[in-house]
Amino acid sequence: MNGRFINIIKFLKKRYYQLRYWSNLYRNMVKQLDNQDNYNDKNIKLIPFIDKPGIAFSFDDSYRVNDWYMYGKDMFGFYDIKVTFNINGVHPLEGNREHNQKEIDQLLELQASGHEIAHHGYKHQRATDYSAKYGYDKWIEDEIETLFNWIEKQSHSITKEKFKKPVSFAFPHFKHNRHIINKIIPKYFKIARGHLSNDNLTDFNHVGFTPSICLDSYYSCNLYYLKKIMRMTKKTGKNLILTCHSILPEDLSAALGKGEKAMKWGTWRVSPKIIQTIIDEARKHDLEFYTTSEIAGIATFIDPNFEICVREKISNPSDKWVKISELLKIKELNLSNKDISNLDGLEYFLNLERINLSNNNISDLRLLKNLPKLIYINIENNPIESERVNVNHKGMIT
Repeated sequence: MNGRFINIIKFLKKRYYQLRYWSNLYRNMVKQLDNQDNYNDKNIKLIPFIDKPGIAFSFDDSYRVNDWYMYGKDMFGFYDIKVTFNINGVHPLEGNREHNQKEIDQLLELQASGHEIAHHGYKHQRATDYSAKYGYDKWIEDEIETLFNWIEKQSHSITKEKFKKPVSFAFPHFKHNRHIINKIIPKYFKIARGHLSNDNLTDFNHVGFTPSICLDSYYSCNLYYLKKIMRMTKKTGKNLILTCHSILPEDLSAALGKGEKAMKWGTWRVSPKIIQTIIDEARKHDLEFYTTSEIAGIATFIDPNFEICVREKISNPSDKWVKISELLKIKELNLSNKDISNLDGLEYFLNLERINLSNNNISDLRLLKNLPKLIYINIENNPIESERVNVNHKGMIT
């Protein structure tokens, strides 16, 4: 009985401190935002990637990829609830082995569903500690450049698709300083995600450090206050980044394996039920779902041939990154005979009216459904697997 009483006290204390944490978090955000301009006219038509506020889920630690794939892939759907998966190159609970082919395939299949694969440091070293011990250049060499090189070498075992080059970075353990940020942005990344800062929200086309709110382990997730924060996000016209780790049902205890470290790291988890509640609440308030790179205003492409064609249409083809704002200006695309097999990135052409896709290797046309102004397409001579988009004899979508 005494032991049970002690456990109840510990539980109540934990709940109390979590409630206090979230209530203080919310009040501080309100104070920060009191003097800022808000969207008050509900009739304003907001445009995705430009001024329509949204949510960005950001999942850390790719040794959790099996959880992401098993419980997240179907829930997030195909270019529906787009999220960012921040990856390392090794599995720290299994002797720091590099990711095996099964894990690489799972990550690439998540990318093929519209999700961002972002950079989280090769061995997940704390940037501040590692650079203090070995120097900033050594940290960049070991953690940043080594993972870039590893990513570039990988491909899917069947489709042969490769990883996109990461645009965003997530600080391991949220540890950073101003000098580290200046070292990696804009040379390596457009945006770097950490934890709480200022109003905890992010404007579009952001460059540099961006905050997030963590939902698991000792931070936990208080849905009452999180829903209030989401309503605040809608009102301000900004974006909210939510950091998570594993996706695991609440009743699943042994998640990451045996041992003290596995048990401790296993507390960094959020349930599919909580994620679905957040998704439902976001849809209720007409919030968009973005990746971190999309909040930074950057478009990415799986197919390098498609990207080459796109760069020919923008003002500066040699820019390090392709800006979404430039793609929104394009109304016609002629992609005929370009050896294109994947249309990832087409979702950013929201004002596209006409497109010629003839004589390519495209088998999936589902992204065409996401283009509201498209009235004409030519899809002749493509190995289309199924008629997911119906086109009449005039090339009109029906």
